[in-house]
Amino acid sequence: MDVSEKSPVETHALRLAESLRSRSTVQVVLESMFYGSICTSTFFGNLLILYIIYKPPRLRNVPGLFIASLAFSDTATIALATPPSFASLIAGRWTCGFIACQLQGFVVIASVAASLQIMALMSIDRYFRVVQPMKHRIFFTMPRARLMTASVWILSLMYPVPYRASDRKHIFHPGKFFCFHEADSSFTADVIYICIFISLAVLSFCYFKVFRHLRLDTRRVKNLRGASVATDDNTRHISQEEIRLTGSLFVTVLAYLICWTPVLIVDFVETGVGDWSLSHGVYVMYTTIGTTSSSLNPIMESLIKHFVENTGGFFASSTD
Repeated sequence: MDVSEKSPVETHALRLAESLRSRSTVQVVLESMFYGSICTSTFFGNLLILYIIYKPPRLRNVPGLFIASLAFSDTATIALATPPSFASLIAGRWTCGFIACQLQGFVVIASVAASLQIMALMSIDRYFRVVQPMKHRIFFTMPRARLMTASVWILSLMYPVPYRASDRKHIFHPGKFFCFHEADSSFTADVIYICIFISLAVLSFCYFKVFRHLRLDTRRVKNLRGASVATDDNTRHISQEEIRLTGSLFVTVLAYLICWTPVLIVDFVETGVGDWSLSHGVYVMYTTIGTTSSSLNPIMESLIKHFVENTGGFFASSTD
């Protein structure tokens, strides 16, 4: 077939494949080292979090369960999805075969969905812990938290199914250097974006309510300072430990959102100007930033150490 007879997507795919294949040795080394260092630090950082949470009994609770689930999702992504991409980045082409491509596409979608939904679950936990503490004691017991986490994972594993059930295949994207859905957009391919927007909506709502409640609680404490006033569990003063933990978790979630914003922008721009139509550099940035989001979870390590050493009462009170 003559190049002039090819579709725009096929033309862009050939251009990106040539860009990946024809990179200089210096560019190959720099891109591979940068991507490899992110993957390595992410993998071992999240393994360390799983170990830290497992070791002290006081962290085997609802917050610890959610943080461990997020770390497990990120570890699975790095372990299962990034090695073929790393090999492709070095070789300048896909080297791992058809089955590995389908597995990578499945893992990427499922793990992204799991991470976003776990973060949404963490925000719901914070909402009830701060705004509705009485209901938190009812809904966020350990057995129910385990059920919630299991449900999130089952749902996440179902997200790639409609795409595969429609007889679609994941194909290697030479710009993003990983296996992605086919270029033509469809509802089954866009299911993950529905998950993203729902998760973002839940995160925004919960943290807005949490910080609004914390601000009102601070004002109430100032007004009642010096007075002896009885409070019930739903109007109690929020401890500084809980405020710091809530703020720290929010910062971590915000960092995730900062990483994923350019990824979503690239996807939407690509949809507007044409699939696979952007440059090699833009797509390398896309994949690198998306992978970097998984490395943010090790920030939790320092938070966990801090609260184990200084705020054990909070974690103890979260264990049911």
